Amino acid sequence: MSEGTSVVLPDTSIDLVLSTMRLFNGSQSKYCYSLSNSAVTAGAFFLVRAAIPPGKNIPYTPKNPDGYFRFEMIIDGDRWQEVRIASGDDQLYAYDAYVRAKGSKIDVCFARSTPDGDAPFVSGLTLRPLPDTLTSTVLMNEKNCFLVCLGHINYGVPLSWIRFPNDTLDRYWISDEVQDAYLISTQKAINMTADSLDQLPEEIFQTSWISLGEYFTLNLSTLGNDNVHHVVFHFSEIDSSVDTGFRVFSIFANGVLLTTEEPIDVFARVGANAAYSFGKTVTLDAGSSIVFNFTSLHESTLDPFLAAAELFALREIGALSPPLIITTVEAIKTTLGLSRYTGDPCLPVGYGYDWLHCSTNNTGITAISLSNYEANGTIPAELNNLTTLTEVYMNGNNLKGEIPNLSALELLEILDLSNNSLNGSIPSYLATLKNIKVLNLQNNNLSGTIPTSLLQRRQASSLSFEFSGNPHLCDPMSTQCAPSTETRQSQKSRTTIIVGISVAGILLLGVAVGFVTYFSHKKKKSSLHNGAIHKGLSEGKFAESKSSGISTDSMPFHKTLE
Repeated sequence: MSEGTSVVLPDTSIDLVLSTMRLFNGSQSKYCYSLSNSAVTAGAFFLVRAAIPPGKNIPYTPKNPDGYFRFEMIIDGDRWQEVRIASGDDQLYAYDAYVRAKGSKIDVCFARSTPDGDAPFVSGLTLRPLPDTLTSTVLMNEKNCFLVCLGHINYGVPLSWIRFPNDTLDRYWISDEVQDAYLISTQKAINMTADSLDQLPEEIFQTSWISLGEYFTLNLSTLGNDNVHHVVFHFSEIDSSVDTGFRVFSIFANGVLLTTEEPIDVFARVGANAAYSFGKTVTLDAGSSIVFNFTSLHESTLDPFLAAAELFALREIGALSPPLIITTVEAIKTTLGLSRYTGDPCLPVGYGYDWLHCSTNNTGITAISLSNYEANGTIPAELNNLTTLTEVYMNGNNLKGEIPNLSALELLEILDLSNNSLNGSIPSYLATLKNIKVLNLQNNNLSGTIPTSLLQRRQASSLSFEFSGNPHLCDPMSTQCAPSTETRQSQKSRTTIIVGISVAGILLLGVAVGFVTYFSHKKKKSSLHNGAIHKGLSEGKFAESKSSGISTDSMPFHKTLE
């Protein structure tokens, strides 16, 4: 990543990854990392993690009066999450998402929340493969969604965390407490049964919180604007005194029963010291919090318990921009030296390239605004693929070469190529673009005759056409223009044909006259004249001919006879 500024952070005691960060303080709409390797193929699942440094280390002041840094994270063409970090905070922030690759790369982008908002920053990115057999990845296939990880919580331990290598998938398990509960634990091995398909670390099942009464609650708030969530609860019956029917309970979410098929009885399902997981998708009617209630059944003799939990927000996967748009924009970037722009050119809405205007339904690009972008190279011929274009501004750059064929842009209304170094002639097809209203070609190196059809449209006030500052252009409606190269070649060809016909005519005439004279003199019996003829031939008098290159097979013979 060449964009942004690398910043060395003062406090590196937390993690080596956090010793530096990249600050994106430019004006681009977004800054993207393209994550790719041999494993990234369409349909493959991955954990994507962004490591955000503590707020106390950020080298600028938040723009929001509440003292929070805010910026957006984006995956491919979808909004991922708003980052919200308090200035002065000393906590590490790790944001996780489960995603399905749409191709050979995954774009992770950072953007200001508003055009004048806080500059985004990041210290590290992680990409780890996920099996397609996880309950979470199966859910992603079923719902056509990606998952924003809101937490992997280990409820049975004091302050600590678990990650790779204990968790082979490198999930971060953060410890937490349950109110009105007590802790139990075991050193015995846990049987990771078929009911736990998610390759979970054994440690999270070796401790549990047990309620002090018939029920306990978990209040999960600050869930943002998402209204569909997926929760997975993890259990293991590590109390050796428990048997079937001893600990049976139901789970509610905001008063709605989740365990609709049957209540939870871990021992009855998998026995002692064995992993058991229960997952459910929850839809919020209103508000931004979920209250889970674990309530014992009346016949249960033991209170409910919990080892760990995972909470995800479900996000619908949007399509990327159409392939033709992506390949065409890539060609434009390459030709004009704009490779610093990465990620989807149009998505998500509001975070496309700042020099592109995309249609609201993302079916095409309606305008290109590259005025004074310090672009180099030639005008890309691939522009002709963007048939929805109505405006093209490429003025004030360092563009060279000729104006390419843009005849497919039938909707084009404005074409501004002024103040460049373009050469060649003005294409006549520009006058056939029926919707064009503004054509500005000022201050280039264009040459030749201006197409009369463009001047006529200008004269009729149907086209604002500017072409001054091109000293080698000729206006045929105000002056006599030298023929173009094509015209001169055509005229030369016609002259050659006329001269050829004239010479051939003279030759034929000379031959005809010669034959007539020869046969008329042959009829006379004068030996003297015949001798004169032979004498003339022998003395080479044909060499006196002044025929200027015309064949000596006719005219010298005629002159001798005189």
